[in-house]
Amino acid sequence: MPANSLPESQYLLHAGSDRVGALDVRPTINDGPGHGPHVSHDLAHLLEAADRIEEGQPVPAHLEAIFIDGTALGGSRPKASVRDERGILWLAKFSSRKDGFDIPGVECAALRMAAEAGLHVPALEMRTLGDRKVMLIRRFDRYWCAPTGVVGDADDLFLTQPGDGRVEHRLAFVSGLTMVACDETESRTKAYTDLAQAVRSHCHPSVIRANNAELFKRMIYNILVSNDDDHLRNHGFLWDPRLPGWRLSPLYDVLPRASHATDRYLHLGVGPQGRLATLDNALAAHGMFTLSKADAAQLISDVWKTVREWKVGFERFDVSSEEIAKIAPAFRHIDDVSTPELRKLLP
Repeated sequence: MPANSLPESQYLLHAGSDRVGALDVRPTINDGPGHGPHVSHDLAHLLEAADRIEEGQPVPAHLEAIFIDGTALGGSRPKASVRDERGILWLAKFSSRKDGFDIPGVECAALRMAAEAGLHVPALEMRTLGDRKVMLIRRFDRYWCAPTGVVGDADDLFLTQPGDGRVEHRLAFVSGLTMVACDETESRTKAYTDLAQAVRSHCHPSVIRANNAELFKRMIYNILVSNDDDHLRNHGFLWDPRLPGWRLSPLYDVLPRASHATDRYLHLGVGPQGRLATLDNALAAHGMFTLSKADAAQLISDVWKTVREWKVGFERFDVSSEEIAKIAPAFRHIDDVSTPELRKLLP
């Protein structure tokens, strides 16, 4: 069959009920949902499927469902949706035999450190199969409540649990590409300030200030850990039924990239100096994030206070000393990405 010859309807029908977002496309109205495997029973099969996909080998029939569910989740590395013993949906991301370092372990540690820096991060777990690791990220486009879908304002949607008659509900999700209204080929021409404008234009008024502060902190974090895979698909928005309206999704896909370059660049523009990954460049754009200069400096200081202790944090998150040495060149000291004038502004 020629590449890209299937109609779009076939992609929709085969994406499975665990696909991202609010839509679940089925052949008929009477067909039930098609859920993915359970993590407690199928991690070994998941890893086998991931290896076969990566090596271009045929996928056996008993692994096809895993393969199909994973294709709807995007990205270049094999992944799959799985459910735990309570029925909660998680995204499983796998290590590869070809990896030069412990990618799941480092990504998990980077996200946990981001949470310690005050960023909004989903629930995370690490599983080990022999000498291989699998990172599990709780899917934040699902929540549990009464069949009516009504959730209390004080409840954290991303921590709701099954039980007591609660059922799973779906949240609409769009990537930054949709919010900025551009094609994937245009992503590198966009900037964090475009996302900040999208927040002001499309998010609920009650979350605009907090979401733009969060977005600014994510930009600072990416600068300090050299996460340059920060394209528009790696920024997301959720429709919160309690507002009701759009809000920034939790942080995801953060992987420090080791580099020895003095000048480094993010995928998205940072400030008036374009994609140059410096704190001065970021601070110069503070107004576009509805932040005063003093507030922006405070946020920079807050993130730096956590990132400067990254080695201690990664050790606590069970990253080995060998892996820490491999990834160390990714992390920037504040003196390398800022001027003395900026550092004087930090509280």
